Amino acid sequence: MIENEFMKMVPEEFDMNYANTQLEKMKHKRLEGSGKTIPLVMFLFQEIQRFQRIILIVKGWFTDCVQAIDGQIIMSPELAECIKVINNLQVPKPFMYDPSGAEISWLNPSLGGWLGSMVDRHYQLNLWLACKDGYTSRPPSFWLTGFFNPTGFLTAVRQEICRANVKNNWALDAVNQTNLVIGGNRNSFFVPDARLEGKNITEPNEGVYIHGLYLEGAGFEKSGTYLKDSVGKETFFPFPNIQISAECPDADKNKGPGGSKKPVNTGEVWYECPVYRYPQRTDRYFITKLKILAEPKQDQSKTRKQDQSQKETSASINQWKLRGVALICQKD
Repeated sequence: MIENEFMKMVPEEFDMNYANTQLEKMKHKRLEGSGKTIPLVMFLFQEIQRFQRIILIVKGWFTDCVQAIDGQIIMSPELAECIKVINNLQVPKPFMYDPSGAEISWLNPSLGGWLGSMVDRHYQLNLWLACKDGYTSRPPSFWLTGFFNPTGFLTAVRQEICRANVKNNWALDAVNQTNLVIGGNRNSFFVPDARLEGKNITEPNEGVYIHGLYLEGAGFEKSGTYLKDSVGKETFFPFPNIQISAECPDADKNKGPGGSKKPVNTGEVWYECPVYRYPQRTDRYFITKLKILAEPKQDQSKTRKQDQSQKETSASINQWKLRGVALICQKD
């Protein structure tokens, strides 16, 4: 079973000479230079390095298990335990943790699910790597779940936007992440992995699209892009893609679009929704917070007393906090 089924699912190793050649070609339409001087290119290189390590670990253990079963090498207690776990269709501990107990890959309760995720992750990295010259070769949207370090990915996006606006007095420590949930137009979609074939997606003018997230604890009105009560017994709601960008409120207002602006009452009430890698809500798996409308946008032509408006806004946000509404990368 190991040799005929599971070993065949393991992707091929990356050719690092080819990978480095491809990385050096990559550019950004608004940044000078190419290759690893571009933040997201460096991020891709680091992800490939980590994934290469996992491929070698998985292939090594599978090979040793097969040889131990055939009597070619000694059946150690570690190999016996690994074979037992595999026969139970569970994930061997060395695939997910190093000897110190530190997490080195991704978590999944079943071996089939873990290997399937491995194939999907390899597909995204390989798709990104097998690019043509220039910026437009980037994937039109990124499957956030498929990265070892999703927080690092979002940081690299902010770095690129900040560097593209350096002439406007943008500074990285003053840049804030912004997001826009895409709903109700041709650029709105949900895909549970990195395979975007058949999707006609236009890249955003600034920032990137991310996709593949699930909303837990509430439903979602796609046309109005706001939270609503969930319907039925579904725990997770497939969430549409999100544009990730950045702004710099502290920039000189006379020297750039990121300048300070007076707050404007737009009638929008925002819930800062936490994003986690797994359903386990721990700091270890926390990625970021994204803003989602907590209720339908209010008509500003209908005036309300300020105190009443603030109370209603607070109640609208608190109901989602109390329900523990969050975005999850992986349901299992």
